[in-house]
Amino acid sequence: MASRARPDRCRAGVISWIVFVCSSSPTASACLGILWPRFAARRSVYGVDPDETHALGYERVDDDPNVSILLGTMEATGRWEATLRLRAWERKRLSLAPGQRLLDVGCGLGDAVLALANDLGTDGEIVGIDISAKMIAGAQSRARTARCRARFRVGDALELAEPNCSFDTARSERTLQWLTDPKAAVAEMTRVLRPGGLLSLIDTDWSTFDIDVGDRDLTTRVLDAMRIERRRPSNIGRRLADLVQDMGLELVDQTTVTQHWNDWNPDESLAPDGCFSMSSLAEDLVDAGQLAAHDCDRFVSTIHEAAREGRFSMALTMFGVVAVASQSVP
Repeated sequence: MASRARPDRCRAGVISWIVFVCSSSPTASACLGILWPRFAARRSVYGVDPDETHALGYERVDDDPNVSILLGTMEATGRWEATLRLRAWERKRLSLAPGQRLLDVGCGLGDAVLALANDLGTDGEIVGIDISAKMIAGAQSRARTARCRARFRVGDALELAEPNCSFDTARSERTLQWLTDPKAAVAEMTRVLRPGGLLSLIDTDWSTFDIDVGDRDLTTRVLDAMRIERRRPSNIGRRLADLVQDMGLELVDQTTVTQHWNDWNPDESLAPDGCFSMSSLAEDLVDAGQLAAHDCDRFVSTIHEAAREGRFSMALTMFGVVAVASQSVP
């Protein structure tokens, strides 16, 4: 993915949508949303030239000169209230037991799956797979203090190098929206589950994205752009239940959690906490044909002024499902 700004459009943009995919190929194995931390624009800390970070994303983590930013924002999204609530819901529904084996497809830095290590006991095992070697290195470092055995390796979500019926539970969080074939990835996770094993999927639905700054035209442009999937299944969150049932699994439970941003000072931070810049949003709207390039500055300034006056809010919904594999071996 290119990482250089396009000077002919939205010159005010600092960075395009920061895409959390944790991968280096179109078959991304980890995605944790779209973020941009408030510290990311500080070149003195990260050595990043804002004009050279446009379209920075997780498709090519290991080759990106700004990999430290990608790793940092990976942690930031894990602290979202919505993320924490979904993981707590997942843990309760999975009811992991000592001695079980757990697979995390798109494990990133391993924080989500390692938080489940105590439930597996000393005889249990965690296996984390991610397409990014940088992410895997971070996960391996964190795994040193895990209570159970923990193995992290580079791998492809669409071709899991694991035997059939070898895991009690499999999970994947905010990954499917960035894969070339989400159905194939779910089929692979289903394949490695033992009869009666549980599958947990958490993903974002970007058609639910909402922004309110007191400008009806601006809101309409954003909502119309988000409803359309371009180059990726960005709205797959709401399809998770159908996806697991199409694979022959029985749906156990499903839920939704909405992340809210209700205040932000654009004079103190580049973007709302753990989110993307408004210049990046403008650039995406240009790509979607919802905004003329020459209107970018006005679009951004309208949002910034609303935020300064306390008239800013955003929301995004994530979906979660837990399903059980057939009790019989196919």
